[in-house]
Amino acid sequence: MDVIDSAKAAQVWERVQGRTPEENREAGLGELIAREWESAGTYLLLSRQVQGRASALLRKLSEQEGAHVACLKGIYTLITGKRPGFTGVKPGHEHLHSALRRCYGQQMQRLACYESRCNDPEYGHIFAQLAQQERQHCHIVLEVLGML
Repeated sequence: MDVIDSAKAAQVWERVQGRTPEENREAGLGELIAREWESAGTYLLLSRQVQGRASALLRKLSEQEGAHVACLKGIYTLITGKRPGFTGVKPGHEHLHSALRRCYGQQMQRLACYESRCNDPEYGHIFAQLAQQERQHCHIVLEVLGML
């Protein structure tokens, strides 16, 4: 049985789909930036609804998600040669528990996205680091839920 070279397979799919490698690498970055931005705002809002350690943890999540936004914007700029022209989604007001459940699900989705990009030749190591931080964020969200 032959072993499939994932890099060559990706190149074949790029040609089949008619996209350049840069377009392939850019695909989905805007959505990731918007989702990270939304999460940063949500965690900041939620941090104001609780006190003590839970509030501090949520503020920390907000700051780290904001750093993810900046990093992803940097990747976007290097790939495309221009600054991203979109802004984040303003977080809505919702019940604390339901907001944290939603945030956990979104963290898991971003974790999967970052893990799928770990083989990128230039930014794979960055996506691996973002994936590790998303794992930690999942842990923190569960910890905060357990405190309430």
